[in-house]
Amino acid sequence: MQSLLQNGRKITPKQWKAEIQSLQGGYGSIGKEQAKTTAELAYAGITSYNRKNFERELQNESRQHNKRQNKTKRREEEI
Repeated sequence: MQSLLQNGRKITPKQWKAEIQSLQGGYGSIGKEQAKTTAELAYAGITSYNRKNFERELQNESRQHNKRQNKTKRREEEI
């Protein structure tokens, strides 16, 4: 396309159609690659969320465990 414009030649409708068809031929592979990339980004987002959520749950369990130990310790001191 650039070569047609740079040479100063007039572009015919057949040349436009041929150029459009050649560009459209590449859309299929680009669409597949885009779908693959989108899926990979979604997986990465889900994995990141799950990791953070798992860490949060572990912290909560640890706090609960420490809280129970402190209650037990206080009861023993009262006795």
